[in-house]
Amino acid sequence: MGRGGGGRKLADGSVGQIQAAFGTVVRSMGQVRVHERLLQTAGVRLDRAGAALLHKLQVHGDSLRVTGLADLLGVDTPTVTRKIQQLERGGLVARHADADDHRATRIRLTPAGRRTLERVSRARRAWFERLLEGWDDVDLAAFASMLGRFAASLERDSEDARGS
Repeated sequence: MGRGGGGRKLADGSVGQIQAAFGTVVRSMGQVRVHERLLQTAGVRLDRAGAALLHKLQVHGDSLRVTGLADLLGVDTPTVTRKIQQLERGGLVARHADADDHRATRIRLTPAGRRTLERVSRARRAWFERLLEGWDDVDLAAFASMLGRFAASLERDSEDARGS
C-alpha cells in the first residue's frame, strides 16, 4: 500500500482510479481538436501557440520581454518572435520600449487581445458547464473542493521542485 501525508495509508484502488482519471483529463484537455472546437465556439481565429502566448501575457503581467515569454512557453526566442509578429499583424499584441533597457522591447496585450482571451474564456466556461450538466450542487461543491485541494498540492510540489 502507498503512504500518504502524515503516515496514513492510501487505498491503492482509489489512487489508481484517480491516476487513471487524471490521465484521461490530461489527454482530453491537450487534444488539438478540443482546442480548435473552443476557438471555433469563441469565434476566434487563433492557433494553440498564439492562444498560449496571449494567456501567458495575461497571467504574467501583460508586459513581458520576448526572452521572458520564450522561457514561460518553453520554446526558443526566434519561435516566439515569429508568433509575436503574427499576433501583432492581427492586432492582438503590441510592442513598446522597455523602460529599463531601451534596446529591448516588451510585448503587451491590446484591447483586441484582451477581448479575444475573454471570448475564449467564456467558451471554455460553457464547455465545462456542459461537461458538468446534470451534477447536483452537493457533488459540484465536493468536486470543486477536492480538486482545489489537489491543485494546491500540485502547486506545493512544483514549488518544492523549483527550490531543489
